[in-house]
Amino acid sequence: MIYLDTSAAAKALIDEADSESVRRMFAEGTQFVSSKLLAVELHAVADRQFIASDAVQELLDRVALVSLDDDLLDDAIALHSRLRTLDALHLATAVRLKGTIFSILTFDNELAAAASRNGIPAAAPR
Repeated sequence: MIYLDTSAAAKALIDEADSESVRRMFAEGTQFVSSKLLAVELHAVADRQFIASDAVQELLDRVALVSLDDDLLDDAIALHSRLRTLDALHLATAVRLKGTIFSILTFDNELAAAASRNGIPAAAPR
């Protein structure tokens, strides 16, 4: 299973560099997991980019979403990742899922580096 960051998930909705690679992973049935933050962030992207919320929901239906709780918030603080807030929460979720996931799909270099420092390699888009 691959942890899916918003920077990668958005590429499935917006035509930009690497969009086809991300879409191919979804088409091939790659199993993704992410924080429920993904839903909030993707709906915000959709609102800004005038993308139908149905398209967002269709994508989200293909991702296992993990709830945030107080322990996860504490984990994000304890990691001292130096990331922006939402990225720190994504990282904490990925670290918590380390036994379940084998990589993280992100196009955010800072998040990829922080994940690597925590033993989670970046997935290469296919």
